[in-house]
Amino acid sequence: MSPKTAQHEYRWLPTYFSLDYDFVGYDGERIIGRVTLEGRLGAEGAWQWSNRTRDDINRFGIQQGYAASKELAVEAVEHLDQEMLDAGEETVRR
Repeated sequence: MSPKTAQHEYRWLPTYFSLDYDFVGYDGERIIGRVTLEGRLGAEGAWQWSNRTRDDINRFGIQQGYAASKELAVEAVEHLDQEMLDAGEETVRR
């Protein structure tokens, strides 16, 4: 899964912990977020996602949620990353 936009080429790599159910997203070398298949707390079968924000989390903060599929979770993270960049946040946490 490596969608290309006018400004970004995101890529999603599996983590050491789980090659099939845990992925970290990158825009170049910058981490943008993580998606993982959740198997507890009534969310079984749902993909949890979280984005990565700039250092000053007071403005954007870390956002998290659930999606019905890995693709939808990835889409949520990439959308939030693009929103943050569109808002003029060039300096993001690495």
